[in-house]
Amino acid sequence: MSYASLEQQIHSLPESCLEEVSNYIDFILFRERMRKQTDRATDVSSFFGALPDLPDGTEIQRSMRDEWD
Repeated sequence: MSYASLEQQIHSLPESCLEEVSNYIDFILFRERMRKQTDRATDVSSFFGALPDLPDGTEIQRSMRDEWD
């Protein structure tokens, strides 16, 4: 649907419906902002790229134990 056809539909509405249309548009904008924030909040993959791979604790214990044998 193009903006022009949507604008024509809005112009054809009675004056009493404009407040309801305005509220619905505000709701759609709010929902879109919340969706963008949720998408941003759930994407944490970029933060884990900086963590080094830590060795397994049991491997460290074995290597220390083997030094004494």
